[in-house]
Amino acid sequence: MRTDARTTELAAKPARLREVLSTRLREYDTLPPAEREARLRATELRYYLNPLLTTLPSTRATQLSAVPESLRPLVEERLAAWDKLPAEIQREILTNERLLQAMTRPAVPNAFPPLPPGMEAKVPDNLTQWQEFDARQREQLLDNFTHYFRLDERAKTRVVAALPEPKRAETARTLEQFEHLTAGERAACITALKQIGQMTPGQQAQFYANAKQWKEMPESERAAWRKVVIEFPPLPPGAGPLPPLPPGLPAKP
Repeated sequence: MRTDARTTELAAKPARLREVLSTRLREYDTLPPAEREARLRATELRYYLNPLLTTLPSTRATQLSAVPESLRPLVEERLAAWDKLPAEIQREILTNERLLQAMTRPAVPNAFPPLPPGMEAKVPDNLTQWQEFDARQREQLLDNFTHYFRLDERAKTRVVAALPEPKRAETARTLEQFEHLTAGERAACITALKQIGQMTPGQQAQFYANAKQWKEMPESERAAWRKVVIEFPPLPPGAGPLPPLPPGLPAKP
């Protein structure tokens, strides 16, 4: 956005929001234009969304009417997802600034994926083993994984029973962890594993460092991150604001 257009647009914002956006603009001036605009939209979305998180759905009408029409669908969409969260997850998010930012993170190119549930207990062992497979082997394993969860219980039992004894118990434990996930959560895991397989050595090193931080996090916070990543995914480029993945995984808006 050109300087004169930026000044005009800022002048139309409420004073408090104008001050926040001006500060962000100074911080983001070194970023590529598209990323800068996405992060500024995220900042504006947070300005309108966060105060509504502690209100009852029946009392939001007045505050929602003050949200610009271009942002209102995003705010309403995020509020609908927020209202479905368990109370304990809501409390965890409200006391954690990074989780609040995660609900409105912009889509950032090359952001690290969230750590798949069940993998954190053996990081980096599981990820190192995954990296040892070539692209064809990884694709085949993911296809087999997807197919397994489409089977009925008897067929699943036969599949596990057919595995070699040394791997049977460990595989059964891993599959049991994934049984507790929803179809959407399992799909997110598959996406994450595909991204991990495509990382450069430098990205892998950063991911392992982030995974260590994730492993040391209290379970209540990990549970909140999983919910945020699934329920508040990044918005498409140009559509507005979005959320961070588990600590350090994506760039901070």
